[in-house]
Parts: sequence; structure tokens; C-alpha cells
Amino acid sequence: MELSKAVSYHISQLLAEKNISSYRLSYKSAVPTSTLSHIMLCDGKSCNLSTIFNICRGFNISLSELFNSDLFSFENIDDND
Repeated sequence: MELSKAVSYHISQLLAEKNISSYRLSYKSAVPTSTLSHIMLCDGKSCNLSTIFNICRGFNISLSELFNSDLFSFENIDDND
């Protein structure tokens, strides 16, 4: 799986888990809804670490918590992303 798809999928999982909308996440993280939409659609590769950090803030989780998933194991990520 491409890294961008893994990030998108995991954010979707967290939205469902925490029962919040992407609009609410946008508000809580100060990440524009359009940026979240691009991330969720894996549209472009412009997502940077600062954006990911702010998304984590919106979820009230740490970066390590975000990436603590089998989705991000070396075996599951295609490094040609």
C-alpha cells in the first residue's frame, strides 16, 4: 500500500472510531477542509509533517499513536510512493 493511502485509511478509521466528522477535525486541527479532502482522496503528495502533526492535535493523539498501526509496518508500505 502506498504511504499516502495508509495515512488516508487510518485517518478515516480514527474519524469513525472517535465519531467525529472531517469538518470537526478540520476545526479542531486548524487544517483546512480542502487539505483534509486532498489527504483523504490521496490527491497529490503535498501533505507535510506539520499538517500530520496538526491532524494528530485535532484527534488529541500523538504522532506515535497515529503511526502505531500495522498499516505503517515496512512490510505493508510500498516505498515507491
